[in-house]
Amino acid sequence: MLVDTHAHLYLAAFDADRDAAVDRARLAGVTRILMPPTDVASVHAALDVADRYDGVFAMAAVHPTSVAEMADGDLARIEAFLVDPRVVAVGETGLDYYWSRDAADAQRASFRVHAQMARRADLPLVIHNRDVKGSAECAEDLVAIVRDVAAEAEGAPLRGVFHCFGGPPGLAADVLALGFHLGLGGTLTYKKGGVPEAIADVPLDRIVLETDAPYLSPSPHRGERNEPARVRLVAERLAALRGVELGEIAAATTETAERLFRLPRTEGA
Repeated sequence: MLVDTHAHLYLAAFDADRDAAVDRARLAGVTRILMPPTDVASVHAALDVADRYDGVFAMAAVHPTSVAEMADGDLARIEAFLVDPRVVAVGETGLDYYWSRDAADAQRASFRVHAQMARRADLPLVIHNRDVKGSAECAEDLVAIVRDVAAEAEGAPLRGVFHCFGGPPGLAADVLALGFHLGLGGTLTYKKGGVPEAIADVPLDRIVLETDAPYLSPSPHRGERNEPARVRLVAERLAALRGVELGEIAAATTETAERLFRLPRTEGA
């Protein structure tokens, strides 16, 4: 059994066949799907989808690329969602220096608040990290903020996952030292993605699987709309890289996801 820990199933890209996409995921062995929103409105959309399907859960956060458009009170609205049992994480939050540096200060401030929310709510933090090619500044800022918040007196131990992990060099060691996990998706299957090298020394029990659907579809479906069923292709690639059976990858990553996100077990999982 598999868990897709990061899929935007609430987006309009699935409006025409959402039921079928969930059915295909079930046939592929995917027992749980976790949905990260991008703003307050999409938290509501994710919760609506979670209500429709067993084993589908939401997160709550403002995505870094949406920070500049936040309304007053949006972060308080996000925190209010965190008592809802359908919400299993604070995310997707983090930093994105790829599209624009204009709101970098606001992104860093927002990320810090999200991390503090996660500690207060005792929920995992799901981190977005995207920088211009060749730069490690985004990763360095994320690690520094996580360290700062983890050292604060208030709240539970900070835990979570660096979503769509692909480096830069040295980041995996920092992530492990923080007690965080690595989320692996379709980029693991890309020939020139560099992800296998970046995660070569990462213990299996610190890895969770994801799709980021409808984005980043794994090979041989690169360029197509992604969907949760294709997390199985990510698991198959990880099994090949580690020289183990698919069942070992499925069991280990499912157990890790259940522990990290405190997911209820499902029949057969």
